[in-house]
Amino acid sequence: MLQPTSVLRTALFVGLLALPLHVAAAQESARETRSVEAFTAVEFRVPGTLHLRQGSERSVEIEAPPAVLDQFETGVDDGTLELPVDSDDTLFGGLFGDDASVDEKVDVYVTAPTIESVSLAGSGEIVGENQIEGETFGLSVAGSGRTRLDVNAEELDVQVAGSGTTMLKGQTDALTTNIAGSGDLQAADLETRTMEVSIAGSGDVEVHVTDELDASIFGSGDVHYRGQPSVSTSSFGSGEVGPLE
Repeated sequence: MLQPTSVLRTALFVGLLALPLHVAAAQESARETRSVEAFTAVEFRVPGTLHLRQGSERSVEIEAPPAVLDQFETGVDDGTLELPVDSDDTLFGGLFGDDASVDEKVDVYVTAPTIESVSLAGSGEIVGENQIEGETFGLSVAGSGRTRLDVNAEELDVQVAGSGTTMLKGQTDALTTNIAGSGDLQAADLETRTMEVSIAGSGDVEVHVTDELDASIFGSGDVHYRGQPSVSTSSFGSGEVGPLE
């Protein structure tokens, strides 16, 4: 049977072994500029915040503790900027611990002339620093992450899987949305002429529709809208479609 002093010594030894991992989180952040080829899409797959800006000059900057910068590889594959190239959950979990907040981890600043699609996987956050304009724009969110974007596009496609929160404003002619899970789309300040929305689960949608709204709900999710569109609904469950109060 272990004596109390032995248990204490063992716990102290284990704690000392873990100390370097938490020291990394306490390090002051450094900032690096990465050289990448042209891209029109971005994939963000780590805990942290992606600051997205549309501008004439292409740039990618990463701000994080040096231990993270050393492991954070960037690259472009078939027009898609991968952040990072190889997503390793054990790396970021080991450096920061599972209970570290997003703000303690990594900030990535991306600017590009053309941004056609953005995807977020995991618990990170995407913040639009200015309005993104183009003919089409696609947004994919998988996990518990948060997204805040201002978009002006003729066609807008939004895919949400998981429990994430997506906040959109701006304008579009045609909006297509699919939600699987408990994720929410908060887009009462996004005006669209037409919208097709499908919810499978308990996710909720708020949007501003002027002409036509076609909603399909499988579960308890709700769709609330501004405007006076013609509304077509099919619901299998307790979900509802109605005006936003």
